[in-house]
Amino acid sequence: MTSEVLDELVAYAPSSSQAFSMNASAKAIWELCDGTRSIEDLCRELSEAAGARPEDLRADVQNAVDHMLELGLLTIAEP
Repeated sequence: MTSEVLDELVAYAPSSSQAFSMNASAKAIWELCDGTRSIEDLCRELSEAAGARPEDLRADVQNAVDHMLELGLLTIAEP
């Protein structure tokens, strides 16, 4: 469950019963995490909006996805 508050996104993680606020960058990453894109895909799509090279975004995108997984905001589906 999510709600938009000003320019941030608040996402609720049912596994921990906690809500987390995401800034614009985290929100953009979270919205692209639909289960069909790889980290490389995310970087490519975000690079267009950020005006940066995909490889320059890789570490930040990976860290954000890892953090969202730890918080229970994302899950990895079994094939």
